[in-house]
Amino acid sequence: MKHHTSLMILLLSTVICYSCKKDLVVDDINISELTSNLEETPEILHGSWNLNQNNSKIDSGGILCEAKNIHFLNNDSFYLQYKDKRIKGTYEITSPTNVKLSIGSDFIGTVSNTSVDVNKISLDLEIINDCSDKYTGEKYFRIHQFVWESLNELYLWQEEVDDLSDNIKPVGSAAYNQLISSNPEPETFFESLKHPDDKYSRIRSNFEDLENSIKGIDASNGVEFILIQSGSGSGVIGVITHILENSDAFSKNIKRGDIFMGVNGQLLTLYNYYSLLFDDKTSYILNMATRINNEFTLNGVNISLIKEEEFQTNPIQLSKVIQRGGKKIAYLMYTQFSQGFDKELNSVFAEFKTEGVDELILDLRYNRGGLTKTALYLSGMITGQFTGQIFSQKLWNKKVMDYYESINNTEWMKDLFVSEMDDNTLINSLNLNKVYIITSGNSASASEMVINGLSPFINVIQVGQTTSGKNVGGLAVVYDYIDNTNSTINPDHSYAISPITFSVANSEGFSDYANGLSPSDGFTLAEDFLNMGVLGEVSDPLLALALNDITGNSARTPILIPEFPIENIIEDPDLWKSSMLFMFQGDIP
Repeated sequence: MKHHTSLMILLLSTVICYSCKKDLVVDDINISELTSNLEETPEILHGSWNLNQNNSKIDSGGILCEAKNIHFLNNDSFYLQYKDKRIKGTYEITSPTNVKLSIGSDFIGTVSNTSVDVNKISLDLEIINDCSDKYTGEKYFRIHQFVWESLNELYLWQEEVDDLSDNIKPVGSAAYNQLISSNPEPETFFESLKHPDDKYSRIRSNFEDLENSIKGIDASNGVEFILIQSGSGSGVIGVITHILENSDAFSKNIKRGDIFMGVNGQLLTLYNYYSLLFDDKTSYILNMATRINNEFTLNGVNISLIKEEEFQTNPIQLSKVIQRGGKKIAYLMYTQFSQGFDKELNSVFAEFKTEGVDELILDLRYNRGGLTKTALYLSGMITGQFTGQIFSQKLWNKKVMDYYESINNTEWMKDLFVSEMDDNTLINSLNLNKVYIITSGNSASASEMVINGLSPFINVIQVGQTTSGKNVGGLAVVYDYIDNTNSTINPDHSYAISPITFSVANSEGFSDYANGLSPSDGFTLAEDFLNMGVLGEVSDPLLALALNDITGNSARTPILIPEFPIENIIEDPDLWKSSMLFMFQGDIP
């Protein structure tokens, strides 16, 4: 079977050089076609351009640039590869033909004399003290081939997407050329090939973004929040769920349960929340609010926050042993199944073992997923008595399944309980027969995988609300490899994809939880955003509900019916971090 990892390089045709103007004859009158006006139509610049160097230099003293490609994204960021470097920055259109390039606050160069004609571009590129050359280029269709061939082979819904049919030849066919001409940008091309039910597959212009997300590295100011539609109108409020340690927000006067309804002096709505809170902003001011007479009103408190560009979140937000009702109860708030923290997680369970805990409450209410390998390790830490038995099964598309069934090699699609990690580190197991797991509508993918995978073996008491319903997963990062050994990533571009490639079932074959996994009988309780309590303390109603069941009548805490339950959550997939995908480590055999 041919794999995505052995995709061949598409040889681009020779680029025809274009000048900035073309002479035309109309009614015997010579006129000049206007140069592309970037100020009036900035979208013509968007996309990825494969660059060819012109023979003529901007001046006799110009330094050879040797630029290979440039990517202009619609969020005003760019990627440029030249002299074997790849740099990322922001751009600003400063005139009808000129673009200013910056990295942070530093001006680094210009793109000038720019002309765009459909899928062809000409420009002068100058990086201060580094290079200066003229270029022509074409839209970067190698990326399209990589995307199409990867999805054709691996995508879970390949059979159901007509444009991914095996009848379409990826290079040169009329049908394929039509797909590209309709969607010349790699991002829109990728989106055009997705199944209507697919909310999760993603493409990134820089695969480092995907790699960092697996490690829990992201630009963050440390404020974690939920966005809620306020009332029947377009208003939006934000509810702070928790603050990340060692972040900018950790030292500010902001805490769990605080409410904000504005950013930089603008009230949040369904139409502006993304641009105000996300969209590559490195800083903003949250305008806080208070409930007065059943309405939320700005209270004059403003919190300035700055994002750290490569902030690494520790997913182990809180671990402790609670002694209550004569029992020792382990509590763990775990927020992402991220790479690099497995041994630290194992150490937490070593402490639980040393303490001799009787019960475990696992808090996954804000955990949107991550790596399946970590989910497997965590499930082994909770149990330990099921080594070698099936924890989960991955169901791939028909093309993949048929191939591996034909060679009697499907065992790799099963995840078995293990007693040690891949590096032979022994897993610290509690050997429990029961576990309490706190969930919400934000609990997704790998979080749901743990619940579903453990349910055939032990008593899983689910506390809180119904989970997200993400019963599918995919490869963490699909690169454009140009060799057969999966060792050389195509140096001509930095695009990568995270496609959905499988659905997930437990040992009993159950995978039908697209509508979420519901709480156990008697354990349904929504968070009240005006009574959220303190995480890890009995003031948290969800924790108190679990503790009440463990301790019985010996140490009960009254549970109030939520007056203002967290509902109408804005579940825009674009806002969900890459951790939303649970991912398959490594390549398929």
